[in-house]
Amino acid sequence: MLLVGIVGIFLNSIILIILIQNRWLWTASNYLIGNLALVDLVTLVFCPWFMLVRDFYQNYVLRQFGCRFEGFLQASLLLASVGAVMLVSYDRLAAAALTSEARVTKKVAPKLIIASWLVPFALSLPWIIHREFVERPWLDHLEMYCAEDRDFLDIYWHFILLLLVWIPLGVMVLTYGAIIWRLEISTRTLSSRGGGQAIRKMRGNAVRITACVLLVAVFCRIPYTVMIYWRNNLSMEINSVDGGFAAIWFSASFLMYVNCAINPLIYGFTNTRFRKAMDRTPGIACFKFGSWCYTCSLMNKKKESVPEKDVDKIFMIETSPESKKRISSMIKNILHINRDTIELSMPKLDEVTTKPTKITPLKVDES
Repeated sequence: MLLVGIVGIFLNSIILIILIQNRWLWTASNYLIGNLALVDLVTLVFCPWFMLVRDFYQNYVLRQFGCRFEGFLQASLLLASVGAVMLVSYDRLAAAALTSEARVTKKVAPKLIIASWLVPFALSLPWIIHREFVERPWLDHLEMYCAEDRDFLDIYWHFILLLLVWIPLGVMVLTYGAIIWRLEISTRTLSSRGGGQAIRKMRGNAVRITACVLLVAVFCRIPYTVMIYWRNNLSMEINSVDGGFAAIWFSASFLMYVNCAINPLIYGFTNTRFRKAMDRTPGIACFKFGSWCYTCSLMNKKKESVPEKDVDKIFMIETSPESKKRISSMIKNILHINRDTIELSMPKLDEVTTKPTKITPLKVDES
């Protein structure tokens, strides 16, 4: 747990430092990624200690405050992390498959972030109300444990499980599936016209990222589902909790925190803009994360290089025969009124020229 905590805190701190020190990264999408990094950072700073203390001691040594506050804090931060992941997933869906009106704007992003914090804290209040610290004296031992109101919390555990596991998995499947479907349609449309190489590459990247996101989510969250169902099916008898349940309890809790440590790699280090800012940000440039990511991307490009005949090219007329132009077009070109457009003049049919036309291919920016 110490290794996961240190690595996760370090990686999430890098994302936040990059976002704070580079104003050109202050976009709505990056706000949502920064919110996810902040939630995971706070989760890894506070929550693992509660789990370790419960595992170290036979009795519940956190007493009344820990009994009521532990479950509330853990549930709140884990739900906030789920909300942040779903916001990032929706933002990517809106950018890839929806209209511009459906995208999250800079004005709306802070409101969504605040809501993603307040709603989980409100949903976690039952952990404060329906848990109580109990001391039971024996002849030679004082037993201490945290008791739950099983009539209420047994049902509420399934509700929390729905929010922590099944809803985020469903949202990620739908959003990334829609992105891949949209890219597939665009690829087929452009391929019929002899193009679509860039869209095909984007589709391949989207498939890889989707597979990574879903595999990590399933691997880190499904054991928590197993633990909850196992717990609720235990009989109300002495010594019904054996060593197997203790192992699955620790593994499920551990993997939930592993997910918080992996999130910055999935959502931050795969972001092109964050990679560009890594080697320019003071305090982080010494780690050369951007250079490592760039080297890995170059290796992937060499492996996935396509034949020259399939590469889409754009051609520009470098020198062309002189011809008669309208006065207004000449004035615009002289004054550079419209610099983004290049007007190409074609000779009239009755004009004969022997001057060759040089055609120079322009490199396509694949980034």
